Amino acid sequence: MTGLFDNIHAGLDQQGAVDILSKEIDVLESESDYYMAASHLINFPGPKTSQALLAFLDKCSADVPVGLAQRKAVEVLARLGVAEATSKISSFLSSSDVYMVENAAWALSHLNCQDPEVHQHMIDLLDDASQNQRVLIQSLSKLSVKSAISSISVHTAHEKTSVRGAAIAAMIHLSGDQSHLAELSDHLYGSNQMDRQSAVQDVIDANAAELLSDLMQAPISPAFRMRAVRSLLNNPSNKLSDSDSLSAVDQVLFDDPRLITVLHHYDDPLPTELLIDGLFHPDFSRCYLAMQTLIKRDAQEIWSAIENCWQDKAHNDYGAHYFLMRLFGLVEGWTDEALLHIRKILSDAIIDKRPQFRKSPPAALLSYARLFPEQCMCFLDHFLSGDNKLSWDMHYVGLLVINSDQSDHLKNQYQCQLQTLVNADVDDLVKLKAKSILDRR
Repeated sequence: MTGLFDNIHAGLDQQGAVDILSKEIDVLESESDYYMAASHLINFPGPKTSQALLAFLDKCSADVPVGLAQRKAVEVLARLGVAEATSKISSFLSSSDVYMVENAAWALSHLNCQDPEVHQHMIDLLDDASQNQRVLIQSLSKLSVKSAISSISVHTAHEKTSVRGAAIAAMIHLSGDQSHLAELSDHLYGSNQMDRQSAVQDVIDANAAELLSDLMQAPISPAFRMRAVRSLLNNPSNKLSDSDSLSAVDQVLFDDPRLITVLHHYDDPLPTELLIDGLFHPDFSRCYLAMQTLIKRDAQEIWSAIENCWQDKAHNDYGAHYFLMRLFGLVEGWTDEALLHIRKILSDAIIDKRPQFRKSPPAALLSYARLFPEQCMCFLDHFLSGDNKLSWDMHYVGLLVINSDQSDHLKNQYQCQLQTLVNADVDDLVKLKAKSILDRR
């Protein structure tokens, strides 16, 4: 429930979205209009939005588009922190739609609902296997409902890994019971990628800094690993040194596939073309296995395989695109002809603003700086400009590029920008990294 794709209807204003929600379903231009309007109102906090969403939740209808949009309205109200919506949202815990119950439980935890009757309703729902027991457990844990401990403890032996993991994390948070902590580490390396991704959130919920090393090596998306790393580092109860904190962030951003523990193997050596195809696989363990194998292959073979699929699919598949950006900087021996094309690909990726390609620009800059160190100043100027519209990791990888220059030429050239980041950047890790570079002797 992130905000990455919140504002994708730029031509729709607040009044337009409100008007759509007030229409009858038979006059809508599209069945998705209700959902679109409810989603878009996240961009307009305030009474007008709250009233429109609450009024829409009062709409009684069995129509699927209404139900879908009402689920979204519950989410948006919670994300906007509309406390007066708590009573209405809690009523949806009795919905026959299990997905609405799931959204309501999540929303109530987000709004910090402290009504004991609501808590008991959520506890009672835990006995219903048709409900999303994982979300119910997470919500009760986030609300610090101690009366739920006995009900949650039963689920530490649940047959579903995702429910079991949530229960283990909740028990650690609510009662300090760490007897099942090692299981969370095992879940990070489970055969099912969805379970591995769920385990990342369980590590966060348990504030299990002890599992940081396991987390760093898990075969999951770097976005999941970074979210967990930042959460653990930002928790004041975890006394990690500045050096350890920066080292963890550096490792995730460099994302060396050789440091990832993969869960698969190849029975026989695969052709390079099939290894490139492996970068498109939805399971990150298989992607990292392909990467580990590719970096040992001949560069000319690799480039030939990339050329064959770049325009056809690779340039527009955000998963494979990210891995290719990293691969370019890890392979040795590119030909001059290949480098001409790679430079253009990396340059385009560095300035790519497509939301789903969010991981690619930082990865592309790291590879560009390694392959074309004398030509990356224009990108560094932008990444270190102090522009707070840039994501924190873009600032940070700019600092990684400077830090990799042992001659201190870049450090001296960007002295003023480094000091500005230390003094004024909104992200503590960026400040810390910039300061570590300035303090380097």
